[in-house]
Amino acid sequence: MQNRPPLLTAILNPINLAMLGLTIASGLCSAWWLTPVGFVLWLVMVIVIARDPGVQITFTRQSREPLAQRFQNRFDKLDRARISIFNTLQRANNPTLRKSMEPLQSALDDLVDHAYQISRQMTALDNNFSVQRLSSNFEDDITEMEKNIKQADTPPDRKEFEQTLESLKARQAQLKHVGTLLSRFEAQLTGTNNVIDGVVTGVVSLQGRSGKNVEEKLPSLLKIIETEQGEFKQFDAELEKTSLI
Repeated sequence: MQNRPPLLTAILNPINLAMLGLTIASGLCSAWWLTPVGFVLWLVMVIVIARDPGVQITFTRQSREPLAQRFQNRFDKLDRARISIFNTLQRANNPTLRKSMEPLQSALDDLVDHAYQISRQMTALDNNFSVQRLSSNFEDDITEMEKNIKQADTPPDRKEFEQTLESLKARQAQLKHVGTLLSRFEAQLTGTNNVIDGVVTGVVSLQGRSGKNVEEKLPSLLKIIETEQGEFKQFDAELEKTSLI
């Protein structure tokens, strides 16, 4: 299915197209005075649909670039949890519940978006990591340099081999660090999914509860999301200082 921006989706909505057609038809008939009114109503309908959270979420999801497989499945699960909460609140018969839960929905939207942005960076890092891991043979190269140092006849030669050895060990250590970072983030996504599953359960359990119960439960749910955001921010900091040599 073609992914259209929310505004275009709203314009091409069958009901809106029908309204636009009727408006134009009225302008061609004797009821020309209905044309301005029709255009205003059509514009209002377009804006309402374009601003619909469900339409915007669908567009955002379909516009995302694919991630490395090790992150894609875990991120998709997190995004589905977000959609599950959104749908639960949309179906709720209690308008007060939907209104009270807006901060939680917003916080979860931010968390999912943050997770995706980091996953994109980690995907690029993972691709580079995979290439370097396949193209590098540090153990053999290090062994060769150590042998060359022992057999060096002159100080300049020995110094050159020692510098190369130091560079090889630095690259090896950096590659190992990147591999650990990628595995840690993979584990973080798994842990975040488990935690957010608990948030989904918490939101579902609030259906039919009083406004007081919702207000009492909301801070603890928001705290859970805030904690996960803090975990992701740590990866932001590490990515800023991490690169493959």
